[in-house]
Amino acid sequence: MNKLILMFCLSMFIIPDYSFAYRKPSYKNSIGMQFVFIKPGNFKMGSPENELYRKRNEKLHTVKISRGFFISITEVTQEQFLKVMKYNPSAFISCGKNCPVERVTWHQAQNFIKKLNMMESTDKYRLPTEAEWEYVCRAGTTTAFSSGKITEITEKKYCALIENLKNTAWYCGNSGKRDPVADLKSHPVKKKKPNKWGLYDMHGNVAEWVLDSCRWKSWTGLVAVDTDTYKDGIVDPLSKSGDRKIFRGGSWNQGVQYLRSASRGYYRPKAYRNNIGFRIVKMK
Repeated sequence: MNKLILMFCLSMFIIPDYSFAYRKPSYKNSIGMQFVFIKPGNFKMGSPENELYRKRNEKLHTVKISRGFFISITEVTQEQFLKVMKYNPSAFISCGKNCPVERVTWHQAQNFIKKLNMMESTDKYRLPTEAEWEYVCRAGTTTAFSSGKITEITEKKYCALIENLKNTAWYCGNSGKRDPVADLKSHPVKKKKPNKWGLYDMHGNVAEWVLDSCRWKSWTGLVAVDTDTYKDGIVDPLSKSGDRKIFRGGSWNQGVQYLRSASRGYYRPKAYRNNIGFRIVKMK
């Protein structure tokens, strides 16, 4: 009896883990894409000033995501893209049907979404916003990666195989041999561990287009992702200004600095690269 009372008392001091609440309910669409539901909430977007490799366009600020949404647990695969679009633009076709589709422009990603919406008689599919993407990438964390800090590496070792990434991300430290460089490549989805909210490859494998536009030079003339959405207390931000499109997450051929949750990149919407793909959201 005394043992039971002690166990009960100890349990009162244990902080429950609510992370798995974000994994229900789940959803599978007509082409087999799996989604997880993400609850609305507040989070800190951007990076603290002492984060290694921090860029000036990563101002730390509070964001409110006011609406829940479903998001695909993996990047769109070559098989899924082929089912909808009837062609496969990927450079790494030999990687297989479960590898992420790449060499897709932002416009091609939008066309995929448009056709998928038509196939399912809905208008609920879209790209995630930049804020939604970082919200689910972080999965409740505040460190450089959802799996931990970035402090254990140096600038000269950005392709080092580090503990915080080796089990969760494909990047230049583990996606192939660097000599020859051509051996670096993308890999099938779901081969690494998911984050706490059940999402795979948020860091690495291929970078991911998001919905936001950006300017690529600030008023100072410095080149970087430039938006007016990094404001404290902003609700459901979406940048519509600028002729570039933002991508997130880093990729198989990049160093750890580009895999950070706060890292931002941009290209013209007609650009295609063998290290950029996308994942999608479905609104309720």
